[in-house]
Amino acid sequence: MHIPRWLRRAFSVPIYPLLAAAYPVVFLYAQNVHEAVDLVEVFVPLAVSLGVTTVAYGIFRALTRDWARAALISTILVTLFYAYGMAWDWIGSMLLGHWVLVSAWILLAITATAMVWRLPRVAHRMVVVLNVATGLLVVFNLLVIGAFLMNLRLVAVTPPAGALPGSVAGDTTKRPDIYWVIPEEYGSGSVLADYFGYDNAPFLAALRKRGFFVADNATANYLKTAPSIAATRQMDYLDGPALRERATSDDDWGPIYRELKAPFAVERYLAALDYRFIYLGMYWPPTARHPAAEINYVYDKLTSEFLDVLKRGTLLRSLEGIGTEAPYDWRRNRWNQTRYELASLDRASGLGGPKFVIAHLALDHAPFVFHADGSFVTADEEKSRTYEANYVDQLRFANGQLLAWIDKVLDVPAADRPIIILQSDEGPWTNSYRRNERSFDWLTATADELKEKFGILSAFYLPGTTPEQAGLHDTITPVNTFRAVFHTYFGLNLPLLPDRNFVWPDQGDIYTLVDITDKLASGP
Repeated sequence: MHIPRWLRRAFSVPIYPLLAAAYPVVFLYAQNVHEAVDLVEVFVPLAVSLGVTTVAYGIFRALTRDWARAALISTILVTLFYAYGMAWDWIGSMLLGHWVLVSAWILLAITATAMVWRLPRVAHRMVVVLNVATGLLVVFNLLVIGAFLMNLRLVAVTPPAGALPGSVAGDTTKRPDIYWVIPEEYGSGSVLADYFGYDNAPFLAALRKRGFFVADNATANYLKTAPSIAATRQMDYLDGPALRERATSDDDWGPIYRELKAPFAVERYLAALDYRFIYLGMYWPPTARHPAAEINYVYDKLTSEFLDVLKRGTLLRSLEGIGTEAPYDWRRNRWNQTRYELASLDRASGLGGPKFVIAHLALDHAPFVFHADGSFVTADEEKSRTYEANYVDQLRFANGQLLAWIDKVLDVPAADRPIIILQSDEGPWTNSYRRNERSFDWLTATADELKEKFGILSAFYLPGTTPEQAGLHDTITPVNTFRAVFHTYFGLNLPLLPDRNFVWPDQGDIYTLVDITDKLASGP
């Protein structure tokens, strides 16, 4: 077979260092494209990776006066940089610290560079092979990304029937502030007692003493944050088939994630009543901020989850734990972000109203970075304790922070007290689910596993009314939260829906929603 001369020359130009630099970023995005990652989060590290590699490539070209050797040396260094995190995950627990692996990496880099320097023929022979190999790797992942992005569809967000501004019952000149505080993965009292060996009764009693109604047997409607929050905000259950029609695949989270960024029924109704919308998001991109909010409290040193995963795979992993403001320590970043969010909740409480405040707190969500007293938990400390011990320690911190904030906002005349909804979106992750999140089969989950995952904290402070008048009951689910509030305070004709619980077979099929209410209710 005759290959044109120009094509042979093209393949002989060593471009593979740039392809090698692009591959880790492109690969990670391809693996998570269904998670609706913002393209900006991809372009920035891609540009940095390509830029630094280009500079290194140029420097070694000047030193060796040989493009082939410069290319191979640059690629070796790029590979070592991006492979560090994987190596640490494999053998880090057997080493005394990062300094051991970093020293080995430096020695390996020097040895490999010296070998290439002395063997120019080897470098020249590898140009075509490495061009083709890295090119195929990048192109394959680009095809995966392209196939997904070419199929994107928008989600139409519609309110449930009756959820439109209308006549408002009672005094329209004085409307209570509304706080919706969402502590992540906070289990119910029975879940904490049965699966974590922790008695949370003192905290729940403290809420009741302050006038809260605590739904002891409340459960989540869905087993993950995105569908749970989406359904609560729309005051209606999700339409799985309709969402699937807008998805590119059975595991495409895009339709739900885009809905989390879109206007929603609760916000639109309150906006029509002149409520201010204040938003405090966590580090997770789909709920980090909301475009409709008048104020978004965003931690300015926060990096995205995508960037955190990318950095943890690189040599930057070795910088974790260096200093209290270490930009590369993702766990310290989480600690700082949650502290900022708690402080921002205080600040938001002082704003004029009426206001609707959403605070999505990374408590009691992993990584576990808080001791009960609020001090930082190092990676080694977290690793040395059980999941349950880490969870409870952070939960105790959350309890103290929440009670302190509640006492502040309730320290006003009775007529000025706000509505407070303290409700988790999902319960804790079970051991089996943590081991195999994507493939765990929820259709075969045991009654114990369902109870642990669905039992949630759900507490309401509704001034000027009783739980019975508001329609609150012991097994209320989040889809009915704002139906109860709007009916009680604004006379909105939205009857409570039946409280139902849904799972999907696994995370490769998220739009097949299976009702497991009866199985959950029967209990272990």
